[in-house]
Amino acid sequence: MDHDIKIFGAPDHHEDLESVAAQTEALRNSGELDRAKRLGRELAGLSADNPELLSLADSFGFALTPAREQQLQVLMVFSGQHALRELLVPKLLAEAAITAMNNFLINRSRAFWDTISDSSAFTQYLLAERENRCEATAIGEVFARVCGQEDNADLHRMGATVFATAHELVEAKWGNHHG
Repeated sequence: MDHDIKIFGAPDHHEDLESVAAQTEALRNSGELDRAKRLGRELAGLSADNPELLSLADSFGFALTPAREQQLQVLMVFSGQHALRELLVPKLLAEAAITAMNNFLINRSRAFWDTISDSSAFTQYLLAERENRCEATAIGEVFARVCGQEDNADLHRMGATVFATAHELVEAKWGNHHG
């Protein structure tokens, strides 16, 4: 069914493999690969139990039950990964950053990682992304829906804000080096 989707972006031909290896080596030598991995780990730290994320929820009047806090954290993980894919070029850098982010989350809290990977919420965000509906408003709508309050305008705005904030953060942190 999804045989055309490559999770790790594995190259199809020998020449491609050599090209990827050369590109990886160049990125490693320039320090960009390590920088991307650091950014991924930093975003992971913002995703799990982050006081700023929790105070953002508070500023929207969002009462944080454990289930809602988990939804907020899942949204931040998705938003961070989306921003990395969109802003880090070449793709190898984005994938290295996302792998570092995921590894950090797995090592920091296996239970949290399991809830993300088992979560239908993450899948709903991915579906919105796949349907090219990955702008802040659409993600805000998905966030409200996974929180069980599809018509809650505050949740729409909060989801959109978290999504946009993750993008701005990656742009600022990555852009500082390239600007």
